[in-house]
Amino acid sequence: MSLETKPFGFPFEPYGIQKDFMKELYNVLDQGKIGIFESPTGTGKSLSLICGSLKWLKDHDRKDPEPTEPVIPPKVNQPDWITALQTKSQGSRKKARLEEKRRELKQRIDRVRKDDLNIEITVKSSKRSKESRQLGDDDEFLIDDYVSDDENGPTTMSNKVNTNSNLSKEVQALLAKFESKKKVSYEDEDEDSDVEETKIYYASRTHSQLTQFVHEVSKTMYAEDTFEVSLASRKNMCINPDIKKLGNVTKINEACLDLQKSGSKKGPCKYLPPADNTAKWNEFRDHALAKVRDIEDLVTVGEKLSTCPYYGSRNTAKSARLIVLPYQHLLHTSTRESLGISLKDNIVIIDEAHNLMETITSIYTVSLTLQQIQLAWNQLNLYIQKYKSRLLGKNVVYIKQILNIIKVLIRHLQPTDISKKKDSVMGVNEFLHASNIDHINMFKIKTYLDVSSLSRKLNGFVDKAKEKEEEERQKQRLLNPKAPLPPASGSLTTSTLTLTQIESFLLALTNPDKDGRIVTSFGTAENPGASIKYMLLNPADAFRPIVEEAKSIVLAGGTMEPVSDFFNHLFPSIPKERISHFSCGHIIPPTNLSTITLHEGPSGKPLIFNYESRQDLKLMDEVGHSIANLCNVIPDGIVCFFPSFTYLDQVYKRWSSIESGGILDRIQKRKKVFKEPRESNQVETTLREYSLQIDSPDKKMGAMLLCVVNGKMSEGINFSDGLGRGVIMIGLPFANRGSVELLEKMKYAQECSNDGTVNAGTEYYENLCMRGVNQSIGRAIRHKGDYATIVLLDKRYGTPRIGKKLPKWIGEHVEKCDKFGLVMGKTAKFFREKQ
Repeated sequence: MSLETKPFGFPFEPYGIQKDFMKELYNVLDQGKIGIFESPTGTGKSLSLICGSLKWLKDHDRKDPEPTEPVIPPKVNQPDWITALQTKSQGSRKKARLEEKRRELKQRIDRVRKDDLNIEITVKSSKRSKESRQLGDDDEFLIDDYVSDDENGPTTMSNKVNTNSNLSKEVQALLAKFESKKKVSYEDEDEDSDVEETKIYYASRTHSQLTQFVHEVSKTMYAEDTFEVSLASRKNMCINPDIKKLGNVTKINEACLDLQKSGSKKGPCKYLPPADNTAKWNEFRDHALAKVRDIEDLVTVGEKLSTCPYYGSRNTAKSARLIVLPYQHLLHTSTRESLGISLKDNIVIIDEAHNLMETITSIYTVSLTLQQIQLAWNQLNLYIQKYKSRLLGKNVVYIKQILNIIKVLIRHLQPTDISKKKDSVMGVNEFLHASNIDHINMFKIKTYLDVSSLSRKLNGFVDKAKEKEEEERQKQRLLNPKAPLPPASGSLTTSTLTLTQIESFLLALTNPDKDGRIVTSFGTAENPGASIKYMLLNPADAFRPIVEEAKSIVLAGGTMEPVSDFFNHLFPSIPKERISHFSCGHIIPPTNLSTITLHEGPSGKPLIFNYESRQDLKLMDEVGHSIANLCNVIPDGIVCFFPSFTYLDQVYKRWSSIESGGILDRIQKRKKVFKEPRESNQVETTLREYSLQIDSPDKKMGAMLLCVVNGKMSEGINFSDGLGRGVIMIGLPFANRGSVELLEKMKYAQECSNDGTVNAGTEYYENLCMRGVNQSIGRAIRHKGDYATIVLLDKRYGTPRIGKKLPKWIGEHVEKCDKFGLVMGKTAKFFREKQ
């Protein structure tokens, strides 16, 4: 059966564009390519991704394992036919082990499926051996002896080996290695790692999107046979009430790790079985895989089995075929490694990938304020004063070195020469040289911080010191209730894990010089305070390990235009023939969408919202009158997008003034006006009130929502049907070109351009703007029967250079209107035909 006629197991009869999507996806996976897929919201993108990829996985499983090199290398002068026979034999053995592994797991899960998880599950308690040695309060946060950091020797921490003993370095290293093998690990390699099966890793931005994806999987024919598991943070999956109540994700991580230390006074965690208790971990795995489950379902399984869902899901991932996880877990190298995620020869699907490059840049960009740096110095200085006499090996040397680096950062942000107190951008090597720390081996510092867990020890030390200080303050209050309490110590007044942030900054300094910049800022009137930032410029380098390891990568989104940025800035070294770009149209008929560019307002004033003209009061009035007139012909809800919160506030204030002629009052005669709040916790309330107004019995009175491009309303919000009969884009949301960071990114884009004749910096600048526009205007059409008008208020939208950066399903049907009267006529006719 050819791919043309092969059924994909869609839960209902797919549209033609869905069939095309799945066929192209299947081919991309089969050929090991990189695919960029654009499918407008409402076209069943998630189901197409699921059915196309899981169909490929099912077919892939039927094939014999690909031939591999023989375990035993061929002998000298061994005939090729013997080598080929060995390879084939190995492939046969691997296939047999795979089939046996599948059969055993299927039998276990089938048994679980016969049980009802809702009944009470009895779990036998397991005894744990505890260390007989009890640690004192002070020693709890003492780091172990740093044995060695030789270039070619082992680097270990050990509190078992005495460096003052008569044992040689080699013997001590062997003892340390032996001790490390005794430690419990929850990330050990699977015994059958050589027969690992191909997996699909699906990542998206938010937990709600991941949950929605899992629910879509459960609707398909693949739900029964595809073993799926969701990964998430401890904050989302912890079931230990004492840990969960801490709230802060970093504190939860630290507390969890503390409970796992041998001799911990608060541990061990009763929900965490020993790593060698395979029966307990397999019990969780079998129940987790018995159904397609989201994060909340896994938490419920963990609670019923009294087994940690966080570590349980990580263990389950070894047997799962579909692993669902957030962006950061996949994109951040150290997080990926800590979760034991191997992308080797596996499939990676990244949904909502339109902001992928910005997300990668954000993950690897590290900012530090002067206050944070000073706090880190104070805390670490207190620590070394407390433990200096008890720190062995090279601990003191490294801690003093870190203190010196922190002091250099403080001096950099507090220059004695006032003339040097100005914002700057430097290369990493230039910064290291100017700060006189270029002689320090940052890789060794990184290794020391990793091995010693100094950040975690310091955090525990600070928290303990805060508790003691508060106890003393309360004792003084009891002794003398009328006396004022002494102020808290400045170095202990925050819960921010400052050394962890310093560590991230130092790690960034090990990146290639060309990939990032050091940005120093001494603040503004609105945002005072000095700060230093490592800004990543090259997302391709951070993404390269995923590209090199994965068999195939799929980037999908409702709007992926402008696609050129992915080719130029994410896959610059990938041959063009390995990248497949698929963009499908919308499922709505063309008559259900009216897209218009408006070049001038009712009085004939040109609509050009460049940076210079944004303060023009007459332009604010012109756009106000334009919108007020459109309110007369667009029914129900209208969503207006402004370039920024600042401009939205300026325009709203002008419309509210008497000088404008009462523009806002005129609009509110037809539409009740709502504004996007700056505070995230108020967004849901605003949306609910907006929706209630549109659904009110008074159909003559609709609603208007004033939003901001790249704000909370521009992504992930569903303005279907009456909630978004009209979408109005006011101007082009270009970023502030005076920003030193933006200028540096534009400069970097130009330097990396393969074609010197193209202004790659300007192209990057425009693409950044148009991604925001495309996300915003895509909020309106959400399903097959939906209809809406999109009005682009700026003359520049009519230019070919900007027009070609719109999504194809929108850009191919744009009507350019020079005169305002034409827009009114076309819009009125469009909605008259829909009644």
